[in-house]
Amino acid sequence: MMSSEILSHTKTFDDSLKATSLRIKLLASQTKFEDAISNCLVILSDLGEEIPLGTSLPSVLNELSIIRASLTNLSHEEVKLLPRMGDGNKLTCMKMLNLLSQYSIISKPMLLPVVSVRMVRITLEYGFCEDSIVVSTLILVCFFSFSEIDSY
Repeated sequence: MMSSEILSHTKTFDDSLKATSLRIKLLASQTKFEDAISNCLVILSDLGEEIPLGTSLPSVLNELSIIRASLTNLSHEEVKLLPRMGDGNKLTCMKMLNLLSQYSIISKPMLLPVVSVRMVRITLEYGFCEDSIVVSTLILVCFFSFSEIDSY
């Protein structure tokens, strides 16, 4: 059964999430990263998280600067006190953003810092989840990579 057929039989949004997630992974396994990214963006939009696709370098540098300042002002104790994320929609967003980060590295590298910043913001507002660990590394990669660009 094709993924579009499976989707046509889903009754709830949660059911469609599972099928769409599998479709996204299938597209990526076929190196159809643009299509996988598009599917991730649709799900994120349905969950209330709009991710801008065409982001300029100055905009990316500005976002990274803002989130760096926020993180610099955050103590280790404050990070430790963040609760476990309990909002189901935000957990799903984080999973989709994690997938999106993996595919954007390959297909749309300018999207990676946008996704990373969004994941940090969701973590700070709603608490930690498994995907928060991934973003810890991603945001550092973005800081390092884009600080090189910013210095020119």
